[in-house]
Amino acid sequence: MEFPKLLVIRYFSETLGMKFVGEEGDVLWFEDGLNKVAVDVYLSEVYEETELYKRVAALAGLNAAKTYLAVLPDGSAFVDPRFFKNQGIGLVLVDPAGGVEIKIYAKARQAQVPVVDVNKVAEAVKAAVLESLKAEIKGLEAALLDKLKKYVDQRLEEFRRQAASQAPTQPERQTEAPALDNEWVRILRSRSR
Repeated sequence: MEFPKLLVIRYFSETLGMKFVGEEGDVLWFEDGLNKVAVDVYLSEVYEETELYKRVAALAGLNAAKTYLAVLPDGSAFVDPRFFKNQGIGLVLVDPAGGVEIKIYAKARQAQVPVVDVNKVAEAVKAAVLESLKAEIKGLEAALLDKLKKYVDQRLEEFRRQAASQAPTQPERQTEAPALDNEWVRILRSRSR
């Protein structure tokens, strides 16, 4: 690790009280409580304005609460302080002989909230409500069918009881004796002999 990077890490850790988390390329990551702070260290002997603002654009896209660009004192000539302040990006001057100094303080940024597709959310809610309604309707249909079966069975049983109590009892079969008492039966019997 280069000496100026070590100076930046020491300044942010010891002076500002942030915890050094790690390094990704030229970006140093710190934690300030629950907030992430990113410091892009751009140390060059010859500064190009386009490269400097490319790094600023890359810093603006990082998911950090505060972002800083660390340059050597020669690089501060290419910095537009109003642009940095409007973007909320801080500027840190790193002088290997004299130490580290924050020239422009970074503004705290809101965490970027991912864009939510309202149509997908509406479709998901619609599907969940439809599924819930289907389950409720099936439960209601089953309960209604069960009650209807009980009602029909009860009414049939009542009808059978009424029919059994109102039905005339069938007369018992008479024995042959009353048939023999019939006059026509006697006549026919007598002829057959």
